[in-house]
Amino acid sequence: MIDDLNPDRSLWHLIAVEVRRQRELHHMSGNQLADRLEVDRSTVSRWENGLRRLGDTYAKKLDALWHTNGLFERLVGFATAIDVGDWMTDLSDYQARATRHRMWETVLVPGLFQTPDYARAALRVGLTNDSERALEQRLTRQAAVLDQPKIPHMSVILNWVVLAQPVGNAEVMRGQLVRLLEIADLPNVSVRVLEREAKEHCGLDGPFHLLTVDDKDIAFDDASMRGRLMLDPAEVQYFAVKYDRISDLATPVGPSRALIEQAMETYQ
Repeated sequence: MIDDLNPDRSLWHLIAVEVRRQRELHHMSGNQLADRLEVDRSTVSRWENGLRRLGDTYAKKLDALWHTNGLFERLVGFATAIDVGDWMTDLSDYQARATRHRMWETVLVPGLFQTPDYARAALRVGLTNDSERALEQRLTRQAAVLDQPKIPHMSVILNWVVLAQPVGNAEVMRGQLVRLLEIADLPNVSVRVLEREAKEHCGLDGPFHLLTVDDKDIAFDDASMRGRLMLDPAEVQYFAVKYDRISDLATPVGPSRALIEQAMETYQ
């Protein structure tokens, strides 16, 4: 994993490389650093491999330990403040490692649940330069999550528009809704619908994804041009509360299944 880090491309990769460089410069083993910071050895390894982002608290501790004059605190601050360019790579890794997924979708079926035909139709109307390559990447992310020996806990809430908005022809839509029902039958998966009668609610401003990775929640705020990953607990809690409020309005699993089956009948 260390060989895959590119500090010229990502501030988070730079931080990972610098943690290891400073540790070796101070002649410390990973175990020794873990003991000094009172964390697991695996945590240090994940920092250095770029699999876990260094938080502000531990950045300050590293600066104090190695007398780096606020270097790590500044780097973490800059990396957190900007929209880093490798967010999709990070998201894919987090999705594959997550033990719990909570998703809210306003217009489209979640990418993890899309059929190839549905995904292709959705990607072709976008501004991507290579829709087939984007499709291949999407299917790879799906497989990394759904082809695991034990599927993670997944709860998705679909706005009613997802069922009503045609993507591709009727056959494509019908196949996609069949796929949704198949996924809803998988262990640990629930699919619910937020009906039109809910009227205005806090989810109208866009889709998002909550992930539990290494017993810690992170959030991904979707956007038309570029999404944003958030690890800050306050930001993540904002989306967790929003998800709970949307969930309070959503139709239960059984009636939601009936709504999906009813929508299928409109695509003949």
